[in-house]
Amino acid sequence: MKKIFFSFILIVLYISQPLGAQHLLHTDGIAIVNQNQDTIIFRGMGLGGWMVQEGYMMQTASFASPQHKIRDTIEDLIGATNTELFYQKWRESHVRKIDIDSMKSWGFNMIRLPMHYNLYTLPIEDEPVSGQNTWLNTGFEMTDSLLSWCQQNEMYLILDLHAAPGGQGYDQAISDYDPSKPSLWESVANRQKAASLWRKLADRYKNEQWIGGYDLLNEPNWNLPGGAALRAFYDMVTDSIRSVDTTHIIYIEGNWFANTFDGLTPPWDSNLVYSPHKYWSPVFNISDIQYGLDLRDNFNVPIWFGETGENSNAWYTDLIRLFETNGVGWAWWPEKKLETINAPLSYLKNSGYQDLLYYWSGATNTPPTAAVATNSLMQLAENLKLENCVYNRGVIDAMFRQVYSDETLPWTYQTIPGVIYASEYDLGTINNAYYDTESYQLNPPPAWNSGWIYRNDGVDIQENSDTMNNNGYKVGFVDTDDWMQYEVDVQNDSVYDIHVRVTCNGSTGGNFHFEANGVRVSPSYYTPNTGSWTSWGSRVVPNVIMQKEDTKLRMVADGGGFNVSSFEFIPVGPTTNLDYEFVDGYIDIPNRITIQLNKSILPVQGSGANGFVVTSNGVTQTIVGIESDSNQSRLLHIDLASGYKFTDLIKVSFGGNILAKDGTSLQPFTLEIIENLLPSVHLIPGRVEAEDYLNAVGVSLETCQDITGGQNIGYLDPGDYIDYEVLVLNTGMHKADFRTASESAGALDVQVVDSNGTILSTLLSASFPATGGWQNWETYSHDIPLTAGEQILRLYITQSPFNVNWIEFWNGGIQLQENQIDQNIIAYPNPSVDGFITLEMKQQLNIHSLEVKNYLNQVVHSSMLNQEKESINLSYLPKGLYLLEFQSDSGEPIEVIKIQLQ
Repeated sequence: MKKIFFSFILIVLYISQPLGAQHLLHTDGIAIVNQNQDTIIFRGMGLGGWMVQEGYMMQTASFASPQHKIRDTIEDLIGATNTELFYQKWRESHVRKIDIDSMKSWGFNMIRLPMHYNLYTLPIEDEPVSGQNTWLNTGFEMTDSLLSWCQQNEMYLILDLHAAPGGQGYDQAISDYDPSKPSLWESVANRQKAASLWRKLADRYKNEQWIGGYDLLNEPNWNLPGGAALRAFYDMVTDSIRSVDTTHIIYIEGNWFANTFDGLTPPWDSNLVYSPHKYWSPVFNISDIQYGLDLRDNFNVPIWFGETGENSNAWYTDLIRLFETNGVGWAWWPEKKLETINAPLSYLKNSGYQDLLYYWSGATNTPPTAAVATNSLMQLAENLKLENCVYNRGVIDAMFRQVYSDETLPWTYQTIPGVIYASEYDLGTINNAYYDTESYQLNPPPAWNSGWIYRNDGVDIQENSDTMNNNGYKVGFVDTDDWMQYEVDVQNDSVYDIHVRVTCNGSTGGNFHFEANGVRVSPSYYTPNTGSWTSWGSRVVPNVIMQKEDTKLRMVADGGGFNVSSFEFIPVGPTTNLDYEFVDGYIDIPNRITIQLNKSILPVQGSGANGFVVTSNGVTQTIVGIESDSNQSRLLHIDLASGYKFTDLIKVSFGGNILAKDGTSLQPFTLEIIENLLPSVHLIPGRVEAEDYLNAVGVSLETCQDITGGQNIGYLDPGDYIDYEVLVLNTGMHKADFRTASESAGALDVQVVDSNGTILSTLLSASFPATGGWQNWETYSHDIPLTAGEQILRLYITQSPFNVNWIEFWNGGIQLQENQIDQNIIAYPNPSVDGFITLEMKQQLNIHSLEVKNYLNQVVHSSMLNQEKESINLSYLPKGLYLLEFQSDSGEPIEVIKIQLQ
């Protein structure tokens, strides 16, 4: 009997503990762990807009940004009673169990609740008895429900005082700050109320294991010298919490939007986490979150990036990968906004709410009736329900799957033959599913999707008015080198005509080509001038062979300046109807050329040339053998006895016998230019842009206001240096033109260093006078002896400060001074990074043709000129300096322009 009684006592003692208490969190060094010592990495979502409205989420920011102004604006139109009914409906619809269930299924393990104090207690000015606290049920009941939903999903809930009594920052919207009333920092009563609220919350939830802790104050942004007042507030709140709850974590944000921790270190509590935030800033490497990691490592406490987001999918993926690689948790912001692409959920406007926005913003003068306005607002609140929102699946895919996988998934099932919509490119990371030149928003912008519709990638998508093959969207603002990939199911090997729907409002427009499984299957085609950006036309790309094995289709922009909505693949015959032909070729390995063909090749491998002839700079080269590619049936490799450099002009001819899988023979071709993709360095003679350095110490970049734009280097001090990897073509005395700007004199040494940074020689000591301003640019020339070959040139600063935009090196031959260039002809962009040059004649000239010459004075390109404005494609040429020689119909030179391909 005693044994039975003792066992009963043990059982009672066990079940009297919180069930599943192993989930309760605490800190352990730099980790957040549960009671089993399992490290927990937060993957959280902030419920912005639920308890604390912000104008930018509702499109009211231009006239009502903080919540009190939003509410006053509504109440002025529909009255106090209807306004309260609207806010009740808003709170009931914005976050429900279905939201938490969904976030759990998407991959989140934590919810951050941005609390408005006025849902829990009265403002100090409304208290019946000064200094006392009247507690309100609304906030506590909302929090209880949210905690229950989190418990059912085994998700942590972190409470965040987002809008503190009085407001904690000059930014009114974030904390609902009203400048006509005392702020948190200007009122002892407000600070005492905040501390009392935290004590009330901590006492209520002290035994809840799924409470992940208390985020004491969101993004304070107030002039608090040394952080002393902020630290005093945190001490007061910590004491209030610890008087009733000694187990839950407290989270500490710095001043100035969470990131200035002056006066807040070292930690004053044994269960404390620092919580910086991150917005609109680089996410390229560990240095971009080092400000948080330093807090962690210097004080042996965890950090948690408690708020971030409001950017593109590519930024999301890179930042989360950066966080989790370094063992840091995060919380995104927010779950839903009005008509957005960069949150998981987007709720929609109704026409009545749009009318309200027009009226409130002053676009219209006649107000809607109170009844109409009330109905419109109630419908807006109904639209908040998850089932009525648009699910931005690309956002969630970027935040979870894409962080650890470069695999692309089809946005939708695409078949060939059939219509493929340009906006329905694959789901995946930048450089795998698509490429766009603007894919992040840093500070300052540019942003990413300029059309702000449909998807949250860099691809610019807009609404589409095309009457043919229209899914409602077009891809616009296409830039050079942009591309999109589509997973396709090719039903039959066939020859297809591709009807591409485009708009262009320019004389030549952009140009593009198609690739299949990474191999070009079409030449570049220019887009026709359709007359306007909204007038659609078709560009037919004829005779494209698509095969069943082709699963990844890409549309690649060789030149920007067009919009595209769709491409329709129409079969026109069997593959045997077309000759077996050379499409393109490139060299990216020093001794191997890759040839791209329009059909699959029968496997071939052997020594010898097999009918191929390769020349480099006009000299025939030795071929070791040829081999078909084992993975891509359209590729053939030519192995060479010698290696080559990025400066070499390589051409290939063929006259042998090679068969395609359909039995057709490869047609002969002569002197096809091979695109040189070998790693490049700066070529001398030529221009070296100052920002394109190999290594640098003590250098900063800034936007350059010189005529060439771009960036310049600045903030130089004696002892700073900048290294450039160069290839000097000729030994001898060169002229070095330095493009500088400054308010004082500067000087530098030009040195040759080895790969370890050891100085081998000093070639030049150059000085530069003041130019009268940091963006007043002048060119100063110095003679410098250079030796042929690859080397590292170092600019070693000896006197400063001054700015540098570029350095240009000359040694006769191709030299052409800027003042010799006749501005009757303009070539731009110059330098060109993509190889496309636009030529514009500013007056009528008797120009018949163009020759492009390299540094050896060899003609490497020639073409007829027929228009006052034309674009030429020199992308196949090696990087370096070239002359454009414009000739009359008799062959006499009329003008000469110097260009550089980078």
